[in-house]
Amino acid sequence: MPPANAARTVAEDRSAGDDIIVTASRRREKLQDVPGQVGTVSGEDLGKLKAKTLADFAAFTPGVSFQTSTPSTSRVAIRGITTGGTQLNSAIGLYLDDVPVGSSTPFGLGAQALNIGLFDLQRIEVLNGPQGTLYGANALGGTLKYMTNVPDLAETTGRIEGEGGYTAHGAGNGALRAMINVPLADDRVALRAVGVAQWDSGFADDPSHGRDNLGNARTLGGRVTLLAKPTPDLTIRLNAFGQRITSNGLAVSMRDPVTHHPTQGPYDQSYQLEQPSRSSLGLFSGVVDWDWHWAKLTSVTAYQYNSGRTEGDFSVPYSAILGAVLGPAAVKPYLVTTAAQTRRFTQELRLASPDNRSFEWVVGAFYSREKTGQQVNLINAADPSGRLLGIPLGSFDLPSTSREFALFGDATLYVTSKLDATFGVRYSWNHQVFSQYGSGLVPNSANPFGTVFNSSGSDEGVATYLFNLRYHVSPATMIYGRIASGYRPGGPNLITGGGTGNATFDADRLWNYEIGMKTSFAGGRGFLNTSLYHIDWSSIQLSVNRKGVNQLVNGGDARVNGAEMSLSYRLIPEFKLIASGSYTDAKLTTVAPLLGIAYVGARLPLSPRFSLAMAGDYSFDLGSGVTGDLNLAFRHIGQRNAGYPGSSSAPLYKLASYNVVDLSLNLQMGKGWEVGPYVKNLFDVRGEVSASTTANVYVPAAPVPVTLSLPRTIGLTLGRSF
Repeated sequence: MPPANAARTVAEDRSAGDDIIVTASRRREKLQDVPGQVGTVSGEDLGKLKAKTLADFAAFTPGVSFQTSTPSTSRVAIRGITTGGTQLNSAIGLYLDDVPVGSSTPFGLGAQALNIGLFDLQRIEVLNGPQGTLYGANALGGTLKYMTNVPDLAETTGRIEGEGGYTAHGAGNGALRAMINVPLADDRVALRAVGVAQWDSGFADDPSHGRDNLGNARTLGGRVTLLAKPTPDLTIRLNAFGQRITSNGLAVSMRDPVTHHPTQGPYDQSYQLEQPSRSSLGLFSGVVDWDWHWAKLTSVTAYQYNSGRTEGDFSVPYSAILGAVLGPAAVKPYLVTTAAQTRRFTQELRLASPDNRSFEWVVGAFYSREKTGQQVNLINAADPSGRLLGIPLGSFDLPSTSREFALFGDATLYVTSKLDATFGVRYSWNHQVFSQYGSGLVPNSANPFGTVFNSSGSDEGVATYLFNLRYHVSPATMIYGRIASGYRPGGPNLITGGGTGNATFDADRLWNYEIGMKTSFAGGRGFLNTSLYHIDWSSIQLSVNRKGVNQLVNGGDARVNGAEMSLSYRLIPEFKLIASGSYTDAKLTTVAPLLGIAYVGARLPLSPRFSLAMAGDYSFDLGSGVTGDLNLAFRHIGQRNAGYPGSSSAPLYKLASYNVVDLSLNLQMGKGWEVGPYVKNLFDVRGEVSASTTANVYVPAAPVPVTLSLPRTIGLTLGRSF
């Protein structure tokens, strides 16, 4: 269960009938009034689900899918807007409160979304469809927002929580979590501090090399927030957030590319080399809200430092690449190390009109400056020097800078008390400079002992648009139409040693056309939201490998047709049912020669055609001050593709559909004590979450590493709120 104050904060964000307040439109608004699909999971529900990572809540937000192999990061897709495992740049906006997190370019591990800790969150918001006017670059598929709890100015509260458990086919898990909220000055200043130490067992083994419990996670994180309200019209919030996740390897099992049967045991893999990973984020922000009565000014200033390091066993592909030139002597264990560090400063200013139900507007400006360093090395692990036949293989130093400046505005005209229309526009200017220092056989085959240098830049201006039409059929039912566009920046490219390839790549863009309905029923005890949409995606950014080097190119167009549904219904005061589902049909509408696809209609990877999640929560009173909640959750993840049918550069592996059932019990006793036993993946299903077919490009019969769902995990949380 979440801290007591977290539950109160969520409750304060509800009005009669459990209407949830969200910030999708950059102003506080009832979820049922937002003209667009917005998925939410409250901090209270995250606690009941025993959610720790994206995998635990993604199915409860329609249209969200993901790919992962390490516990620290995921590739997240919304509404099928992804090119899968080869994607180098994110197609969603990732936010911690009002701050965009991570790199907006492909050079700072931009496609990887850090798994933000879920303890003491107010809620999670998923804004489906392009959010280009208010959230800017990269929000092609939508935006994922982690909303933290703000300090309570009136009351000292806190929580301490311990957790222990065991994962089948793995080992023990444990966690310590704590929160303290302290008012400091007469309801004007308060401090909230959160700390987390968590260790989660891996469950994959490599018996050939004596390694076990691979894919574990060690998480250290903390957050400190200072809230000051010197006057009724002025609020200042200072935030500091830090998190570090380390892992000993990949949670993958080797599968036959044709039969999909395990090549060894069901949780076994075989890699010659160890593959640890590490990701960290430090973020500092200041938010000022100043109500001028005729308008409200919001300033969000932030600085963040992202870093990540991965070590990957690429023995199969590079043995094939180099062996084709140098013969059997080049068949070696090859390690690729990638380290990236991004420093990013962002500043956003917004001015929003009051909620006058006549003419409402938001205008603003956004500035971002990034500086990224990335180092990539190809190493022959069989030689202490890392060389092959005395020749250095490949070392890249890839510094880059990126600047963005944008102006944006949304305006809503209330034509009648029931009908209103919104028009929004954003214009963004992007400037990037990318440099490449490369040495070794791969980047400089003509002189592997020398260094090649390339530097290029790009400038582009991109406009995005929004049009919403909203009609309240009755106080309980609203229908809407939505047209919105989004984009992902282009930029300079990595050049191979032979000088082949494109020096730059262009922005890709999409348009989303959507209709939907939101309604409440049973006297406000139930809510049903539905939407239908069509997306046109053009000049898709694809990653292709040229002479062992990944490049970004524009190749092909796609369309996505889909439907989404979310339901919340309190059947009786003690029992609440929530459900969500989505249908996603994402296909290429052109040939894609760069992927080796010569036909129209290839299905895009990663997103399931069908997904469904349901959870029932029953509250009860045992007397003597003991109350409880019993939560049963079901998740169905449909069949997905890794790679593309018929592709030579991204071979197909069909990921089977799977179902997961979770069960949890939360007991609240006197003096704030809480006990929560739980079982995740009750029936110990081996779900295929994602897969990588990189090696199969060069060796088609190579085993495919498939990321598996968390096996059955039994645990217990013991906490006290005060």
